[in-house]
Amino acid sequence: MFASIAQAQRPAGATALPARTIIDDEGAVSALAQDQQAKLVALDKALADQNAAVIADRVALVHASFAESRNDADIRSKIEELKNAEIALANLRTEYLTLVEANTAALDHGQIGSLVEQGLHGGASASASTAVRLGRFHQPEPYEFDDHAGFTQIFDGKTLKDWDGDPGVWHVENGAIVGVSTVEKPVRNTYISYHGAVLKDFDLKMELKTVGPGGSGIQYRSAVGVPWRQKLPAGAAPLNLSWMMTGPQADFWPIRPYTGQFYSENTELGIVAWRGQVVNSASGRKARLVGTIADLAELETYVKASDWNQYEIIARGGTMLHIVNGQLMVVEVDDDPASTNNVSGLIGIELESTPCQVSARNIWLRKIQ
Repeated sequence: MFASIAQAQRPAGATALPARTIIDDEGAVSALAQDQQAKLVALDKALADQNAAVIADRVALVHASFAESRNDADIRSKIEELKNAEIALANLRTEYLTLVEANTAALDHGQIGSLVEQGLHGGASASASTAVRLGRFHQPEPYEFDDHAGFTQIFDGKTLKDWDGDPGVWHVENGAIVGVSTVEKPVRNTYISYHGAVLKDFDLKMELKTVGPGGSGIQYRSAVGVPWRQKLPAGAAPLNLSWMMTGPQADFWPIRPYTGQFYSENTELGIVAWRGQVVNSASGRKARLVGTIADLAELETYVKASDWNQYEIIARGGTMLHIVNGQLMVVEVDDDPASTNNVSGLIGIELESTPCQVSARNIWLRKIQ
């Protein structure tokens, strides 16, 4: 745990400290006055309640937006409610830090970070006669999507070098790989695959956007040329299997509740882990839910329709993580060494349904040996 709350300890005969103190490993003390302490207790509870209210308003907005009978007035009202709740939460956080910094013994960054961990997320309540111990325990560095240390850019923003897809569908436009399906030239689904690396363990980052009712996804550990399981409509042209991909997919379909889920394309597995789930797969049994991240509808609030989204995939052995706009969406742990999820393969991008335009840019890959 980053910072544990424990009873303050002091040598025998030492001067008693106020009930809430912050002590680092060097023995330095920043004491909060009694009135500050009482106010912090109240603020902790208020933060927890307001954080819960924000989450509830987000979920309500998502449900209203996807209701079968759309009510624009209700949606506008819920947007306003969410805005007011977010402002109230921000004001409470400001009040919390202002109160702490008003202490005569100003807090250093580590101590403030501990208070943030304990109270500003609205999840912990302060108790009287407590101390926050700091020093050797620290928060990890903040998430930086644009940190490309150790990564290689696999799309140069100008050409489709090392990429292979239907040239009638895929092209480069404004520094992005763009795939288009129109009513005049419809595409059921097709892929563009990267042939500059065959990988099992890696980190992949890209920005992804769809416009229109169609969807997309990021293939990885995937293969081309595999016979297609789904039957084609009568009269449909045969598929070019060089442009069809089989294997794990990080789904991306902003107007449907699929973005972030773990889908196995063109296999009998189908949807392995829905958004918000931690799932374990093993040989000889069905996939099993072993934990949850958050409610599926709540996670929808992190997804941007018709706009750029930051997508990251982390793959290590049988463990795969999908992260959208900094939010963990799914974890799949596949313990079956013979699984199609546990092989080296290609990376690719999907275009599905009509009409739809999918765009991908800033594609960075880090190989893990």
